[in-house]
Amino acid sequence: MFRVAHGVKVYYERHAGSGDTVVLLHGWGADHTAFGGAYRSLVSHGHDVLSIDFPCFGQSAPAPRDWGVYDFASCVDELITSLGIKSAVLVGHSFGGRICLILSSRPYVKKLLLTGAAGLKPRFSLIKWLKIRWYKLKKKLGIVSPKGGSADFRALDSNTRPVFVRVVNTHLDAVLATIAVPTLIVWGREDKETPMYMAKRFKRGIKDSALIVMEGGHYAYAYLNERFNAILRAFVKE
Repeated sequence: MFRVAHGVKVYYERHAGSGDTVVLLHGWGADHTAFGGAYRSLVSHGHDVLSIDFPCFGQSAPAPRDWGVYDFASCVDELITSLGIKSAVLVGHSFGGRICLILSSRPYVKKLLLTGAAGLKPRFSLIKWLKIRWYKLKKKLGIVSPKGGSADFRALDSNTRPVFVRVVNTHLDAVLATIAVPTLIVWGREDKETPMYMAKRFKRGIKDSALIVMEGGHYAYAYLNERFNAILRAFVKE
């Protein structure tokens, strides 16, 4: 189904069930199918579920060139509100975790589940810091290689690249202290994209939170699908 939210046509799937609506928010570069296993699991147990394609991804329309992470959050907020959802559990992976953080204070949000969530300012080794500085200098001088930047950056078209840069340079550390809803943090022990120190920082920063560590990396929720789904269903039902 499609609906216009924050001026953009957004694709979503919705299953009407009982209890709080579980809102599944995928990572950057993915689409709603990334949470396909969780969606089917929740549906089979009678839960109300909403799964979204963020603008720029899946079947949703591209985001305007001047968008940042707060525009994506406003888009999701408008979609949830327009669907009449009054009580929701937000589940976010990676980029979707950023949206969970921003929307955590909305009145309809009852719980958060963060898995491999992004949004915190990373700590860099000296070598990585020097590489970033060197890349920025080459960019300023106009001598950046086509292979420069991250794989996520190189995969984007010229319209979406400035959106991505704006998103990854928006740090949400200050939001943690404002989160007042129960939050479950589910993390892959070998996560390289959002390392374990970020999971621990989420745990310290969010007052009413718990951390579950699973084997695997950034996509542990997908590779250990049955375990993650059982954790998610228990958290929603709790």
